[in-house]
Amino acid sequence: MSSVERLAEYECGRCGRLRRFFDRWPDGYICRPCYIHATRIHGTCAGCGRQRLLPGRDTGGSAICRDCAAVPRSFDCVRCGAEGRLYYRKVCIRCRLHDLAAERLDDGTGTVRPDLQPLVAVLASCYKTPPGSRLAWLNLGRTKQLLAALATGRVAVDHAALDVYPDQRSIPYLRALLVAAGCLPDLDRAMHNFETWLRNRLSKLAGHPHERVLRQFGVWHQLSKMRAKAQQQALSPNARTYAVFEFNRAVEFCTWLAEHDHRLDQLSQPTFDRYYGGLSTAYRQSLRGFLNWAITTKRMPRLQFARPRFRTGEALDQQRRLDLLGHLLDGDDQRLAPRVAGCILLLYAQPIPRILAITLDDIVRTDTGVVLRLGDPPSPVPEPFADLLLRLADQRAQAGGDRWLFSGRSIGQPMSDRGLARRLRDLGIPPASRANRRSPPTRPRGSCARRFARTRLPPHDHPPPKPPRRRHLEPLHHHQDLTNQITRLDDGACCST
Repeated sequence: MSSVERLAEYECGRCGRLRRFFDRWPDGYICRPCYIHATRIHGTCAGCGRQRLLPGRDTGGSAICRDCAAVPRSFDCVRCGAEGRLYYRKVCIRCRLHDLAAERLDDGTGTVRPDLQPLVAVLASCYKTPPGSRLAWLNLGRTKQLLAALATGRVAVDHAALDVYPDQRSIPYLRALLVAAGCLPDLDRAMHNFETWLRNRLSKLAGHPHERVLRQFGVWHQLSKMRAKAQQQALSPNARTYAVFEFNRAVEFCTWLAEHDHRLDQLSQPTFDRYYGGLSTAYRQSLRGFLNWAITTKRMPRLQFARPRFRTGEALDQQRRLDLLGHLLDGDDQRLAPRVAGCILLLYAQPIPRILAITLDDIVRTDTGVVLRLGDPPSPVPEPFADLLLRLADQRAQAGGDRWLFSGRSIGQPMSDRGLARRLRDLGIPPASRANRRSPPTRPRGSCARRFARTRLPPHDHPPPKPPRRRHLEPLHHHQDLTNQITRLDDGACCST
C-alpha cells in the first residue's frame, strides 16, 4: 500500500463517510473508528456458529467471524491467542496492560517489587473499568510520575503517604487499586474522604472572621460524630455528602454574618429570620446541624426556627405493588440487578441504602429454600423471586472482585443510591415507594396547615409523641401470605402486564 493511497480519503464501507482508511476488507475500505468498533464485537458467528470475534458482515448485515467474512488481517494475540484488537507488538489489550503496568512499576532493576506485583495483575484484569480506560490512565503523565515514585520507594505504600502526595488527581483510583490488590488494608472511604475534604476546606478558610467557630464545628462536632458512627458500621457515601452540605451551609451563614457586621453570640431573632426565611427547604435542613450545635454550646442565643418539612409522595396500595412485582418478575428484557433491587424494595420495604449494603454472604441457601439476611432472623425468599435472586448472585460470583450484590463502577464499592433510584424509576417504581421510611403527611390542611407552617418550634423542645403512622411501604407481613401472593403472580392471576 503506497503512502499516497494511505493519505487519500475514501468512502468507508461501514459508515459511508469520507475518511482516511485504516484497512481494506472484502466490504470495502474501513476507517479507523469503524475498525475499532468492529474489533470489540464478540459473540456467536452467524455463519459457523462459533463463539469468536465478529469483525465481518454478511450480505444480510449479520456479524460474522473473520474466516467467514474472508478478512485477511489476523486478530490473534501472539502471546495469549485471544482474538481482539491488537496493540503494540501485536498483543491484545490485556497483555499490553500487563506489559505497561510492569514498565510503569519498574524499580530500576527491570523488575517489579514483590509487594507491588499484585497491583500489576489487578491493572491487567480488573473487571470494573474498561481496559481502554486503564490503558489511557497508565499513559497519563501524572500517573507515570506517581507509579515511578511508588516503585522506587519515594512514596511508601500506605494511606498516610498517599494522603500527603502533592498531586491528588490520581490518588483515589490508585488507592482503590491497591486495596483491591491486597497491597493496602481497606478503610472507611466516606470517613476518609470527609477528613481529607475538611482539612483542605479549613486551609482555605484562613483569615475568615469565624474560622475558629467553623473549625470547632467541623473537627469537634462533625468528625467526632462520624467517627462514633463508623465504629458501629461503615458509613454510606451519603454520610460524607451530608456532612459536606452541613459545613458549607455553616460557612455561608457565618460569611453572611461577617458581611452584615453581625456577631454570632449577639444575633437577634428578627435578624436571623431574615436570613433563615430566604433559604430553601434543603438548605434549612443542612443548616440545622450547625444551629443546634451553636445553641447547645452557647455560641449562639437560643433562637427559634421551624423544622423543615419535606413533601412526600403518594403511597402505593397493595394491588399496585403486586402489579409492579409481576412486571419485575416477568421483565426478561430488563437488566437483572435493578429488577432484584425493586423486588426487595417492594417485598421487604427496605430503603435503598440498606439494599445496596447486601452482599453475596447475605444470601443463604438452606434445605428448605433461600433466606436473605436483612436482619435477625433472616427473611425467607419466596419463589419465583428466589430464582431471580440466585441468578444475580451467581453472576456476581462468576465476575469475581468484591462481594457486593449490587456492585458499582468504583472498585470495591456498591452502586450509588442515586444510580439505583434512577434505575428503579425507569422500571416504573414511583418516587413514593423509594421513600418507604417516610410517613404520609398528617398535618391539617387548608388555613390550619398554613398556621402550622408559620409556627416556630424551639430547636430543643419536642412536641408530644404522636401515634404511629403508616409507612409508604409496609412489609408484606406473613410469610405464608407472601408466598401465596407471589405464587399467584407467577401463575399470572395478579399480573397486569
